[in-house]
Amino acid sequence: MALRALEPIRRLSKAQEVLVRLRDSIRAGDLAPGTPLVEARIAKQLNVSQVPVREALLQLEHLGLVVRVADRGTTVTRLTRAEILEIIEVRRHLEELAFELAAKRMSAAVEAELRGHLAQMERLVAEGDVFGVAEEDFLFHKTVWRASGNTVLSQTLERLCTAMYAFVSLKRSTAGEEIKSSVELHGKLLDLLLAGEVNQLLAGVREHLGPEAVIPASVSE
Repeated sequence: MALRALEPIRRLSKAQEVLVRLRDSIRAGDLAPGTPLVEARIAKQLNVSQVPVREALLQLEHLGLVVRVADRGTTVTRLTRAEILEIIEVRRHLEELAFELAAKRMSAAVEAELRGHLAQMERLVAEGDVFGVAEEDFLFHKTVWRASGNTVLSQTLERLCTAMYAFVSLKRSTAGEEIKSSVELHGKLLDLLLAGEVNQLLAGVREHLGPEAVIPASVSE
């Protein structure tokens, strides 16, 4: 395993420093999807103990950038098209429920939070920041999930979608895919939420989460 983008850390570091090094290397494509991440090797290269490396990998798992499998170790997240399709299928039904519930509970505070994410998304699109746009996209949806008032639903959607968001943004960045439509698409969802017409809202959610809209062309079978 070669961590080409990483230079040794010359002193004992905190897990956050290791996290940043590994995250940046994954985002740069130096650690490709499916690459195994061995704690001992990373610790040796970064000149740290395995403790901060282990903590950093746990944080990366929460971010969806790595997957830890018992008896098989940790690898950079990799999803096939078929796996993403299965996630989308489940997500679409849960997200329809979340949006329907959120529409009934919309408030000025929730609307302001969603508009804030749209504004941030617009700024990041202009800067060409794929990862920043993906993060605001995720935060926009998480705001809706929380607004549904159903904690189980919100937590389930977050667990389901975290790795997919991370992987999709990596693929889009590597392929240089267009991200300009993100603001318009989420603005449409907000308009539908505020209108509160259930059938149109659910149709909008289904359109928003169509495979052609979610899955990058560069994702293999």
